[in-house]
Amino acid sequence: MFRAAKKISRLQRAALRAAMPPKSGKRAAVRKPAARTARSRSEADAPALGKGRWEATRHFVDAAGRRISFARYTPEGAPPAGMPLVVMLHGCRQSAAEFARGSRMNAWADAGGFMVLYPQQSMARQVQRCWRWFLPDEAHGGGEADLLAALIRAEVERHRLDPERVYVAGLSAGAGMAALLALRHPALIAAVGLHSGPVAGDARNAAAGLQLMRRGSVKSLPEVLRNVAAPEVFRLGMPAIILHGQLDPFVAPRNARQLAEQFRIVNDVHPQEMPADRVLGLGTVNSYRRLDMLRGRKAVVSLCEVTRLEHAWSGGDPTVKYHAGHGPDASALCWRFFQGHRRKLVPGAGAGP
Repeated sequence: MFRAAKKISRLQRAALRAAMPPKSGKRAAVRKPAARTARSRSEADAPALGKGRWEATRHFVDAAGRRISFARYTPEGAPPAGMPLVVMLHGCRQSAAEFARGSRMNAWADAGGFMVLYPQQSMARQVQRCWRWFLPDEAHGGGEADLLAALIRAEVERHRLDPERVYVAGLSAGAGMAALLALRHPALIAAVGLHSGPVAGDARNAAAGLQLMRRGSVKSLPEVLRNVAAPEVFRLGMPAIILHGQLDPFVAPRNARQLAEQFRIVNDVHPQEMPADRVLGLGTVNSYRRLDMLRGRKAVVSLCEVTRLEHAWSGGDPTVKYHAGHGPDASALCWRFFQGHRRKLVPGAGAGP
């Protein structure tokens, strides 16, 4: 199993390297305030992360004593009370600050008036900072999902955020964890965004995770879904937007289509109902095909297949590793999708493990 885990780390490292833009000249020097020479690079870069308040290093401990660090972004202007919350889960070998810079989600937070959390996986748990979606048991990935849920509940309560508008999105391993979190805690999450992620619930160990990334699932999708989903998710539903590059050589695009099928099941969309099918940006580097599965007039599952994208966050900052400058703006697509959904609270629901 250890060898398989190392293979997953190597494969995901190679995937992220493949998505890196070519070097073009020297990087601009980071200007550090003279009065605080000990500040971290991510804190020094704070002005580039939005007009609001960037808090680079925060820590949370849950009731079981599990710890996690995270960054928080609060847009300028109105106080946080009543704001939506978007939680962003980075990929392997990424930090919270890198994902914030690369995805540019803070710019949408400034425009849309929502808070953003960037949890960061501990290298003590996984040396490449991969969320352990491929080990969904209580001692590994399942426990990480529960820790993230506890963090979210604490932040919603502390800042009096809108508990009906909590969303989570992730890239690669972060997408795997975002799916696990949303399926495990459906009363907490109103909608999920999955970018370049694997099928939910199939992998039960590192070797199976490696095979899943390469080829997608060969098992019954409803069956593997039930391996990790709380029973209530089939009653509550879980709206999902799924994005994937069609040139991704490391997480097979078949995973995205199978994820769309899994979330079609979760959201009880009849298989005979034809999705709205469009090609947008035809003939440009931003071209992508979008299939929307509708309930009434509202899309509850959206699959965005990005034509010229490899394994990277679409439409991000190409000067930051693991993000591509071309393709539709994935952060914009996620936020616009999220805006159409909220989780109506049920008394006693959402306490979670």
